[in-house]
Amino acid sequence: MLRKKISILLTAAMLTGLMAGCGSAEKNPVESSMAGESTEKQIGEESAGDSGEQAEETDLSGQEPYTVRIVADGFGSEEACAEIGAAVSEITKAKFNTEVEIVRYDFATYVDKVQTELASGEKIDLLGGVSQIPIPSAASQGQVIALNELLESDGQDILADISDEDLASTSIDGQVYAVRNNKELGLGLGFACNTEMLESLGIDYSNIMTEADMEPILQAVKEKYPDVYPLASDSGSMGDYMYAIDWLGRDFGVLIDSFSDDTTVVNFFTSDEYYELCKRRHEWSQNGLIMPDASINTEQVTSLVGAGKAFCATTETKPGIESQWERNTGIDITIINIVPYYTTTSNLNNYWYIPYTSEQPERAMQILNEMYSNPDVANLLIYGIEGKYYEFVDEENGVIGYPEGVTSDDLGWTVAAWHFPNELIAHKWVTDGPDIWADTIQFNKDCQPSTAKGFVWDSMDVTNEVVACTTVLNKYKKGLETGDVDPDTVWEQMKQEFEEAGIQKILTEKQKQLDNWLADNK
Repeated sequence: MLRKKISILLTAAMLTGLMAGCGSAEKNPVESSMAGESTEKQIGEESAGDSGEQAEETDLSGQEPYTVRIVADGFGSEEACAEIGAAVSEITKAKFNTEVEIVRYDFATYVDKVQTELASGEKIDLLGGVSQIPIPSAASQGQVIALNELLESDGQDILADISDEDLASTSIDGQVYAVRNNKELGLGLGFACNTEMLESLGIDYSNIMTEADMEPILQAVKEKYPDVYPLASDSGSMGDYMYAIDWLGRDFGVLIDSFSDDTTVVNFFTSDEYYELCKRRHEWSQNGLIMPDASINTEQVTSLVGAGKAFCATTETKPGIESQWERNTGIDITIINIVPYYTTTSNLNNYWYIPYTSEQPERAMQILNEMYSNPDVANLLIYGIEGKYYEFVDEENGVIGYPEGVTSDDLGWTVAAWHFPNELIAHKWVTDGPDIWADTIQFNKDCQPSTAKGFVWDSMDVTNEVVACTTVLNKYKKGLETGDVDPDTVWEQMKQEFEEAGIQKILTEKQKQLDNWLADNK
């Protein structure tokens, strides 16, 4: 069948360091008797983890043979992709007469490779989307298809487990275009610190409430460990801002404080808050509290911290974040949380698409539903094959770890549970502990929603302005945020360039859309 070729919107690829979320004010676009049951209820009752079967199972094993090609982000060697794909296929072939082919692209090249495949019409049945492939542009460009009818026919487990609000938040004009991952649905912000070094300082860090409060700790690290960077960048970036920002679609125009009732849309990157952050970090850099030339650092911060070269880094926070850092650094990590947990539409920023290049979308939905509801499939995709990629530490509680003598470097497979549709039905990593998924469910309940959660930002009328403003931001961002550049030397010039690029048009349009949404929903 001849597929149409489509032009690829370049905005997503240019939004370096920015994430684009989206949502809708509409109620659940999929009219289903099972829709509306929340994730928390479903998992809390352990119904999702007990069985991967639907209430009334239809025998689909007699379908024509088909192979679903899954493209996901994260590293996967050819050997690992083939081996894990074959193991998943044993399950899916018996149930659906469907095999799976898995392709993974590393984070640095993922968007470019996916867009190239979509532009050329290459077959992709399921596409794991982080928000660098935003829903509005993917939908408007015809890169992905609407899922309403497919969810009704072949996605009943998904519908049973995603709330109306969350399903609507991956929709445009009543059409569902993506299924969000079942994971933590909010975030906090803070610092990940080397525990041994932190405890050796003898400083009480329990009262640290702002980024500025970290200065005495960084100064103490500099004095006690002169060969260690107190604060390091992650491959040149230091983009976690200690504010509860609602990005309202993750380009330009935000609510700086999600805990406030103020719904004025502003450009964060010319705000007083951003200036103060950049000025403070420049002073820290000048005083040796941030690694020198942080904006051109090419090393991952986990490597720097793990090797004892750096003391801490900014981080998003959530249940299990210490474990995640400890797996990646190999040392004990303490998290100092600055921003309390909150949630916005942008936090639903990991999701799965069915692209227009799928030859049999209903078969893709069958596999997506299986990925979402079958613990055996979830464990294979997240962790790999038992005995080779992991082994049980506490089988009764589903706790696993690496086999003896095996490290993450040996796997050829990025293990990050949130990359795949439903981590909450999978095993628990030993450093996370047996309660990690219960803690995640409670975390989701505790997150304070932004006033604008559910708002979807349609940037299509200001696409050129978004691209132009992104170019301006990328010119200054890393230098300012890592402290390498004094904001006083570039601030007025940057503001002028934002104005010339059309920032006011973006802010005006986003404010109008937000005001209309608030009028209809609050």
